[in-house]
Amino acid sequence: MAITSSVMASTTTTRIFLASGDQAITTIIFCNFDSSITATFDVYAVASGGVVSTATQILKSVSLPATETFVMDTEKLILANGDALWGQSSVSVISASVSSVGI
Repeated sequence: MAITSSVMASTTTTRIFLASGDQAITTIIFCNFDSSITATFDVYAVASGGVVSTATQILKSVSLPATETFVMDTEKLILANGDALWGQSSVSVISASVSSVGI
């Protein structure tokens, strides 16, 4: 199992995970690490060679109050080599920690 973490940018989409071989995403934890700002975020699942677009969006405008956490663990994602998850936040105060396992 592997864990990768990154902070989502507010001005552009940020790659939060890149599959190396076939991998299953078991959990993604989004954390608003600011003590006073509520932020929203979007997440995209993009096939290798694809682009971030509304067609690849899997989460839209999720509101995350200050110091709160959103856990995505009920649905699993299977990614092939080169597939990626991208995210963008309204303010750069949200970290994304992705837990994956090779399959």
